[in-house]
Amino acid sequence: MLSTKNNHEDSPGPVADAVLEGAKQYAALLESADSTAIAIMLTLWQANHVQLLANHRAFEKLGLPISLSGTRLTILRTLYFAPEKRMALSAIAKVTGTNLTVVSNLVDALKRGGLVRRVGSELDRRVSYAELTLEGEEAFRKILPVMSARMTEACSQFSQEEKAQFLGFLQRLL
Repeated sequence: MLSTKNNHEDSPGPVADAVLEGAKQYAALLESADSTAIAIMLTLWQANHVQLLANHRAFEKLGLPISLSGTRLTILRTLYFAPEKRMALSAIAKVTGTNLTVVSNLVDALKRGGLVRRVGSELDRRVSYAELTLEGEEAFRKILPVMSARMTEACSQFSQEEKAQFLGFLQRLL
């Protein structure tokens, strides 16, 4: 069972306290609830939210043609590192774990921003590709060092050994 500390000096902070309290609430309502497991997942969700907001603020300063956060960013990153900077929409959906319809809509949004173009397959009319434009490559080259610095800073309080262990734990969740 989790415990929150009453001493303000020992408190992990209001957000962490709220997460621990939320985990306790689950456990109070459900006998089967593992409050520590719930606290881990709630903390991951909160950490993800904090990082997404920080990325959004950092990216706003880059003067990009459209907002690039969340799955739009994931798709742009996937295309940037893909061979020939293009992939079938179905392959993007598979690699990112995103629904094909959602990928199609996000590619259309990136297209409207001038970062991606849709290209039909010459061999199969049912297949549609997303391909980075020069503007898309340029946008990602601006984002890449900002993202790298943000990720490095977010983990700066951990030793290399702790980061490796943490990564192992997170990969087991997948």
